[in-house]
Amino acid sequence: MPAEIAESDYVSDVDVLLNNSITLRCAAGGLPRPRVVWYFHDVSLLAVDNATDGIYLLDDGWTLYIDGAQLSHAGRYLCRAVNVAGDDEKLFNLTVLGQSTL
Repeated sequence: MPAEIAESDYVSDVDVLLNNSITLRCAAGGLPRPRVVWYFHDVSLLAVDNATDGIYLLDDGWTLYIDGAQLSHAGRYLCRAVNVAGDDEKLFNLTVLGQSTL
């Protein structure tokens, strides 16, 4: 069975308050179990050390957790699920609500 992500046919618009935390879940299925990779503005989150930015990948990459959201976290997140039978992807548009204290 090819990789498939629940509700991948539409973009999820997600809001979070400045300095709050948020979880984005890539609910993927398929056989064999797909591998999930996250991208932020088309850059793989595996390619950089995001722990210093408050971004964490949990559950073997199926969950993206942002601790203390900042304005720099706002933007387009894409999760891509891949297995030998195929792939699927889901887009999240994250808006961080609030003003910077700078």
